[in-house]
Amino acid sequence: MSLFSKSLSSKNLSSKNLSSKSLSSISLSKIYRSATLLILSLLLSAMAAALPDDRQQTISIESDSAERNEKTGLTVYSGNVIISQGSILIEAEEITLHYQGSKISRIECTGTPASYQQRPQAEGAMLVARAEHIDYLLASDQIILKRNAVLSRNGTIIKGDSIDYDIKNETWKAKGNDLGEQKRIQLVIPPSVQESTPQETTP
Repeated sequence: MSLFSKSLSSKNLSSKNLSSKSLSSISLSKIYRSATLLILSLLLSAMAAALPDDRQQTISIESDSAERNEKTGLTVYSGNVIISQGSILIEAEEITLHYQGSKISRIECTGTPASYQQRPQAEGAMLVARAEHIDYLLASDQIILKRNAVLSRNGTIIKGDSIDYDIKNETWKAKGNDLGEQKRIQLVIPPSVQESTPQETTP
């Protein structure tokens, strides 16, 4: 074999090695980019499905007047009161803030009616509650509705003299009152919810 043919063969071998290395580097970069995009999409999906932490947001209060008792820690806001915190919106004629230490433990609302609304889940429907008296217990994450109580979400409407709703566990209890205007409870379920509810099969 001549020196010229040897040099050609060595050049061919080196070019093949370079091409295989470049192909492998391109394949690795594609795999890396695909893995990165997959991780980012998973993170974004998890963030979208996460519950909004309303209580970590700033509280904004508007009213016509306010009065605070430093001994009892009670603060009373009167006249077109509006409280907002994240997705939470409370409107009432009068709102009393109860404190435990330096933190608000209870929000007591009165109105004709007073209203409370919140989006418990990032992708979920808005929860809307109305009653003449609303107690929002922050520690247990519950709202207690009294007198002409109405609770609605996803098109389902619950009416009663009193309704207790557990926001965290999404459970409710309703009662009527023979002496009140709402003697029995009423439950209204829209067709869309009826269709999504699994039906019992007869044996």
